[in-house]
Amino acid sequence: MDRPDLARTAAARHEQFMQRALEQARIGQARGEPPFGVVIVDAGGVVVAADHDRVREHGDMSAHAEVLAVRAACRARGADLHGCTLYTTCEPCPMCYGAAWLARIGTIVYGTTMAAVAAVAGQAQRELRIDAGTMNAMSPEPLHLVDGIAAGACLALFATGAAGARPAPALP
Repeated sequence: MDRPDLARTAAARHEQFMQRALEQARIGQARGEPPFGVVIVDAGGVVVAADHDRVREHGDMSAHAEVLAVRAACRARGADLHGCTLYTTCEPCPMCYGAAWLARIGTIVYGTTMAAVAAVAGQAQRELRIDAGTMNAMSPEPLHLVDGIAAGACLALFATGAAGARPAPALP
């Protein structure tokens, strides 16, 4: 088997599904949500779940795209998502990484990093800035991480500043 062909095939697959995650992010952004989009794909290339942030819609700060997609995928396939890949427009926060890890998703592919988002959105993007590599290094069962897929397109969604950020919770 020709290894470069496998690499091109993997890169094309990653690009294809990141485009689907970007579509989800744009849908959310058009609805006033932060531009995070996710697609979960099984080993056969079947989309198991797709979603975007819904923190404003649900009034729930845990309604991140990754968590919602993991929940939907688990409802469809059961709690063990071994063999699935999670495509997300931005590096997952600790909560989202944890949800994917607990569901036994094997690979997370992300577009841009939280550090890059912080650079363009500043304090408007409220996240715990613990990078995925650090979380992965602390894991007894590390995930396969792939970063930088469609990074420019993913980061561009956040260039709108506060409009592209997850909101701070409302005060009572």
